[in-house]
Amino acid sequence: MKFSLVIPCYNEEKNIPLLLRKYRKFLSDKKNELILVNNGSTDRTKKVINKISQNKKNIIGVSIKKNIGFGNGLLKGFRATRGKFLLYSHADLEVDPKDILKLIKLSKLENKNNEKIFIKGYRTNKLENNWSFTDIIFSYGLTLFSTILFRKLIYDIHAMPVLFNKNLLKSINYYPQDFSIDLVIYLTAINKKYKIKRFHTNFNKKKRKFGHGSSNTIIKKIRGSIEQIIGSIKILLFN
Repeated sequence: MKFSLVIPCYNEEKNIPLLLRKYRKFLSDKKNELILVNNGSTDRTKKVINKISQNKKNIIGVSIKKNIGFGNGLLKGFRATRGKFLLYSHADLEVDPKDILKLIKLSKLENKNNEKIFIKGYRTNKLENNWSFTDIIFSYGLTLFSTILFRKLIYDIHAMPVLFNKNLLKSINYYPQDFSIDLVIYLTAINKKYKIKRFHTNFNKKKRKFGHGSSNTIIKKIRGSIEQIIGSIKILLFN
């Protein structure tokens, strides 16, 4: 296996079949594998993943009983991977699956003999992609806070998809269980002098067909921002 794509899924039973159709080209290369993590779902996500993974050699199902957070689901998925390069994304279809193929193509162009590579999306055209003004304000606010806290330019922290050499995980001392895991992976790549590459992606808020996002209300945005602030401080102290 060369490329391992990890996707944590929380109550995504209806989105997963759509997701698989979108990732058909990625899975057509038998060197690639897809890790679907049932992240403590309360719907039929576990059953859907189990059924799919039974029939495909390069689709692996991982199940977690209780949802602790995105970071915990991602870490459990990483542990099941066999690829040299890891990728991760969301299951809600707001991240365009076509960007995974762009990411792999870009990694082949950028990597050459340098395996210390880290590539991450950069979400553009936010208003055209149905972002609200509060979405944009919270996103830029997190960029400003993290840049000041860590004294490094760290922007659009939660943009996806992401690709990096699996060896990067060995340099991480502290794994957040929530969305702060995006920050710790990104920051570790910077600190370990990985070659950082960002590429434009369209993160469309209206692409989700079923279910609800983790920040679809102002209350969730505020709660998420507080968690990010606390998570950032913990990363500064423990990683």
